[in-house]
Amino acid sequence: MLIAYNNQQQLFLPYQYTRKALQRYRRQMKFFCPQCLEQVQLKIGNYNIPHFAHFTKNQCSQLFAEGESKLHLQGKMQLYEWFKKNGHQVELEPFLKQLSQRPDLLVTIDEGHFAVEFQCSTISHEKWHQRTMGYEKNDIQAIWLFQTPQSKEAINGIRKIRISPLLQKAFITTTTDLPYLLTYNAVTAHFIYWTNLLHVHGHTFIGKVQKIPVNQQHFPFYIPKRITKEEFQSYWQLYKQTCRQFAYSRLLHNKKGAQDPFLRNCYELNLSLTAMPPYIGIPVQEGASISLFTSEWQTMLLYFSKQLGCQPFELTKHQIKNFLCQHQLEITEQAVRAIQNYGQLLQRMNHEDGSLDNCEQVYVHLFAIATIY
Repeated sequence: MLIAYNNQQQLFLPYQYTRKALQRYRRQMKFFCPQCLEQVQLKIGNYNIPHFAHFTKNQCSQLFAEGESKLHLQGKMQLYEWFKKNGHQVELEPFLKQLSQRPDLLVTIDEGHFAVEFQCSTISHEKWHQRTMGYEKNDIQAIWLFQTPQSKEAINGIRKIRISPLLQKAFITTTTDLPYLLTYNAVTAHFIYWTNLLHVHGHTFIGKVQKIPVNQQHFPFYIPKRITKEEFQSYWQLYKQTCRQFAYSRLLHNKKGAQDPFLRNCYELNLSLTAMPPYIGIPVQEGASISLFTSEWQTMLLYFSKQLGCQPFELTKHQIKNFLCQHQLEITEQAVRAIQNYGQLLQRMNHEDGSLDNCEQVYVHLFAIATIY
């Protein structure tokens, strides 16, 4: 933990002093936990950021997440100073008695409260959900800032990125229904935006990456704008290239033979993997809820619809759930809507001009209806 009371019952933040001064204070003062009031030890060292720790483990020490990394301490310190510098009311590691939770930071603006969690280590989905729900039930907005993975140190621009399931849970959704991910890099003191996310398959997305130095950010955080039609051309080329690579790979490395439902359906529909028609492989809203490549699930859906003697846009919710169940896909409302979106998009494109390989139409479907200003 970064704070403790000294002998004079004043809050003491060790990172504000030099190590030489801290060594002197450690000889002259005693320090106490602001929650349980037990004496704590001041740890200085040559590597870690100066901090406090309980002498013996107890329930209180667990709430402080002792043993946290240097990166975590450094990030909390940077964010705390940044909020203060921008004139916001902010508390460092406050204990919220009604929740028995201790966010890294608690920011208050007018009547609004924000619990800011800077997460460097792995955390289970259950724990993340429990803590988030605890805040929300008490009218506190939870903001999770994950440390930017060092293997993905951001390069500004449009590119393919892999986002873990937990980070996907931390997506920030705006009122315009365009989710994005915001991480913080405590090493470089930059906020990293992963925006205009287009699902490809599994945990792979195409997105626009933007870095903002901490001294150029403000709170509430900047909301990203949608990509332009010109930028979407780069998305489209990268997306189509990835779909072609998927088809080639599936053809070359197939181990199931005729038992592969995707390849079997391609054969039944007389489709060529090396030249898939333009109405297959169309990205749709909420497509991330289906883990397969769009080329794969849309081919199987077309075959499923043909067997029923109807078009995809004519499928009922019950039939869509049967399709998902048949192919062992997770049945969620988002997955159902993704399939409905595909059917509606097919119907609208056919009605408009019969051209399904229209980059602008896909752009309008995915981004233009979710304009952010």
